[in-house]
Order: sequence, then C-alpha cells, then structure tokens
Amino acid sequence: MKKEVGSKNSEIWLLGDSNPKNWQTVLETPFDPRHPARHSIWTPVLEVIQDRVFRVCRWRVDTSQIYVRNAIEDPSNKPPSRSIEWGMKVQNEVQEFQKIVREHCPKIIFSFGAFSFEFARRVLSEEPRRGYGYWGARRLGEQFRQRIEQFNLDTTNLLPLLHVSIARGRFIQSHEYFCGREGANYFEFVGKRVAQKLIEYRDELRVWIE
Repeated sequence: MKKEVGSKNSEIWLLGDSNPKNWQTVLETPFDPRHPARHSIWTPVLEVIQDRVFRVCRWRVDTSQIYVRNAIEDPSNKPPSRSIEWGMKVQNEVQEFQKIVREHCPKIIFSFGAFSFEFARRVLSEEPRRGYGYWGARRLGEQFRQRIEQFNLDTTNLLPLLHVSIARGRFIQSHEYFCGREGANYFEFVGKRVAQKLIEYRDELRVWIE
C-alpha cells in the first residue's frame, strides 16, 4: 500500500488514521476508493461541498490532485488513547509530516477522527498536547465550529472531521454531538460550512477544475 497519493502542491489535504490492518496488502492507496470507509466519511461531505459551490460559482473542486495520506502506516504503532507521550516511531512520523507541511503550506488539512486530529495538532505545534482519546465527537465538533469561524488563508487550517463513528451503531449521536444540536445532519452541516469558506475565498484558492 502506498504511503501517499495526490500532489503535495494541492491546497487541500486529507489525513486519515492508519492503514486498515486487514486490507493494507490489498488496497493501493490511503482512502482507496474501493474501501467503503471512504464513502462513509468523505464522499457525502464532498457531495454537499460540490453542490453548494456549483450553485453559487458554477465551479467544482478538483479532487484529482488532493494530497492524501494516513498519520501512520502501521496501526499497531498507535499509542494508548490516553497517552500524552508518544513513542519514537510515531514521533518520527509527526516530524516527517511537519516537514512537508512547512514546505508546502496547504491551506486546509481535513483530519478524520481523534488520532489523526491530535497527530495534526502536534504537527502544527498546537498546545496543550492531549491523549487522542480526549477528542470525542462532541469535542471534535466544537473544534470544527471554532476553526471554521477562524478560517484564514494566511495559515494552514486544520479542520477535524469524524471517522468511522459516523457509520457505526451510535451514528445518530455522532451527528448530534458533532453539530451541537438534536436532529442535525453532520454531512450537511460540515459540507455547507466548508463550501461557504471555499466560496468566500474562491478567487484566492487554487482548488478548482480548470
């Protein structure tokens, strides 16, 4: 399985958790389109983004070059969820990703789930460091809402999204916890707010199909 796919020059990056343990010798890339998880956690958000942007601008986001990778490759290297101090293997991955973020300066990093969010926070030197178990759906939602309001193209915007929790048994709670209200639709909530920022900065972003 490749470690990465897409172009580091893309202004939109996707950061997953780790290679799927039972499928990493079969799948070709992170977020491989054949794996159902991609279509549970990203495709519905992207569909809303594309719809909203097209209705306003008659443009579409070019997804062909989006840079995609997982925080780490081997899932067995993930630290315990409450651990603040991470092992050397994971620290090396943080430093490697930090280097390419600083070199290429993406405008948006979408992280999927608690571990990839905390991983990206450390890449961006955010404090305080947390055990990734701290970031449940409710707190990830609070972070998303705060960060989308503070969206600024002068920096890399880290936007946390949900991982498999949105497709498992407590999916209704995940919608409501993340969005902060009962009856919420996570995909619509996230897609509309991301689209709003893309539209707002449409002339400054280089993310469009030409």
